[in-house]
Amino acid sequence: MQPSQLLSARLTGRTPESQHLSNGRRWEVTDEGGLGNTLSPVDPFTHGLMGVNQPQNWLFVNILVWSLVILCIATLAYRLFVRGNRHVRHLLTMASDTRQRYFMENHSTFWPGLKRNLLYAPLFTKRHNRELQLSQAISVGTLPGRFHALLLTLYAVCNIAYCLVLDWNRPDTASVVAELRGRSGILAALNLIPTVLFALRNNPLIWILGVSYDTFNLLHRWIARIVIFESVLHTLCWIANSIQSGGMHQINESLTTSTSYRWGMIATVFFVFILCQSLSPVRHAFYETFLTGHRIAVLFAIIGVYVHLEKASLPQKPFLQCVFLLWGGEWLYRIYKLLYYNVSLQACTKVRIEAMQNEACRVTFFTPRAFPSTPGQHAHVYIPSLGWFGSHPFSVAWTASPTPTIQDISLTTPNLDLANKHDSYISEIDVEKAITAQQFSSPSSVNPPNYDFSSSSSNGATAPATNVTSTTTAVSFVMRARTGFTRQLYDRAAASPSRTLDNLSGAIEGPYGGHEPLSSYGTVVLFAAGVGITHQMPYLRQLLQGHAEGTVSTRKIVLVWTVPDTASFEWVRPWMEEILPMPGRREALKLLMFVTRPKNMRDVVSASGFVQMHGGRCNVQEVLDKEIWERVGAMCVTVCGPGAFADGVRHAVRERIHVGNLDFIEEAFTY
Repeated sequence: MQPSQLLSARLTGRTPESQHLSNGRRWEVTDEGGLGNTLSPVDPFTHGLMGVNQPQNWLFVNILVWSLVILCIATLAYRLFVRGNRHVRHLLTMASDTRQRYFMENHSTFWPGLKRNLLYAPLFTKRHNRELQLSQAISVGTLPGRFHALLLTLYAVCNIAYCLVLDWNRPDTASVVAELRGRSGILAALNLIPTVLFALRNNPLIWILGVSYDTFNLLHRWIARIVIFESVLHTLCWIANSIQSGGMHQINESLTTSTSYRWGMIATVFFVFILCQSLSPVRHAFYETFLTGHRIAVLFAIIGVYVHLEKASLPQKPFLQCVFLLWGGEWLYRIYKLLYYNVSLQACTKVRIEAMQNEACRVTFFTPRAFPSTPGQHAHVYIPSLGWFGSHPFSVAWTASPTPTIQDISLTTPNLDLANKHDSYISEIDVEKAITAQQFSSPSSVNPPNYDFSSSSSNGATAPATNVTSTTTAVSFVMRARTGFTRQLYDRAAASPSRTLDNLSGAIEGPYGGHEPLSSYGTVVLFAAGVGITHQMPYLRQLLQGHAEGTVSTRKIVLVWTVPDTASFEWVRPWMEEILPMPGRREALKLLMFVTRPKNMRDVVSASGFVQMHGGRCNVQEVLDKEIWERVGAMCVTVCGPGAFADGVRHAVRERIHVGNLDFIEEAFTY
């Protein structure tokens, strides 16, 4: 249709807004606002679907959707292969040490090469989770791994390419701009679906694919940037044609008289605000404020896009309905889980906070129902008295039932009479355990570890009893004071005369994560730095228990823990005291403790073979090489700690990936 025909049709109200639709339906675009300069040949391309190539738009939508589906199918196939391989190895080696030898070695060069150069590789040489610092106070985030960077680059390039596949031979530039407006708009609306889905804690793809939330959060951030880029491009194309048609008066007329365009502009403004607000220095400096503001801004942006589409009767409206369904459904499920685990007819969740050495808190939640946590999982915690709207993720360090399976005893000083208090299977090593426990006792600790469900702190003070039922679970965390929530937590507890706050109201949400079972490995090396020990403690207990019962393939467990000084041992002392009497511990477990800044070198003494203490930083490569040489069966190395420490462990594993059957797992939460 010639421009003169378009103008005539527009003046008579019978504009063919789209000549071609993939489903054969005609979408009549409404709410276009004031007509502005109807005599301009550009005017028809400032409204609706005129000049928009809808069949090609839907083609690229289908390509993008199927690309994501195929990626999910490929990921699922890979995960099923890995799980199947681990399961077979578990069954074959669980009761046979001779079969462990087969799984010690690599039987091809393909998988070691793939893991070293792609799956475990940082983007460049070594840096991955170590933050990029502009200064001591300003962080610009972390670098994605090589595999994730490849995926994100391909996805971004595809989106750019789809936007540029236009009919550049059209004689009218305005129609080309209109086509770009339609293309960028439909892609932005479509990309909102994975952007929101990947940000959800209860994203079903996490447990279907066995991919961590940290990975999905990374994809969420980068796809969100693509959405913002396409949204701004969509708006700029409309502005360009509107200015060419009737100048700023045309834009003002459209925004004043059209609800669709007004809310579309509101959505674009909020998208730009989100981009500025989510810049890493701002996000890291004011994370709790960022999170609340981010959710509000996203809500207004999505509402703006929905009204923009709904008022104009555009075919992308189902995309936004899907977004609202995912987001709203996830929040309803989150509320259900919160209520189920934290509220019952008999009691509600109560919280005990104990201020510890080195500005850390041991925080225990007493849930009225059993909390089904497995090793490697984390939970989000709520303490309304410290912040009504904030929830914060922490690794679950320990869970306990009302009746402990191992009797609590005082091990703050060497006790040579322990043999009378335990079964005969541990009597011969009681002395060693007593000495070991001394190493995990802070000089200020003079009372038994506090594991009962009714008394309070480690200083012996008794608090009001918590309502305990047969299903009550004590879920413990260690939280190091930084800023915001954790700083308030520690300061409040430290200011208390007993350094303990008890019987507070709170809630936990989860559990999340825990997709990497370690029971099929003959050798497991657990690296931890600082409070990263909380991630490794449940694995330690599970593997030792399974070793004693003959239900795991693990024959050797090495825990490597780096701490600033020996006072940090107090964080996990009660849990170590439960691990000490476990059968088979002496044969299977070795603890390597590295104290980087000891206050007194006399404290760094290896009083037993069970615990080997060293002053100074951990030489990860040296430690790993020794354990690789002495490994039994397949070997897994896990790490939880600061980014620089984790990067060092990753580098050491990649350097030896060809030596034997070696896997690497990192627990991280980058935001």
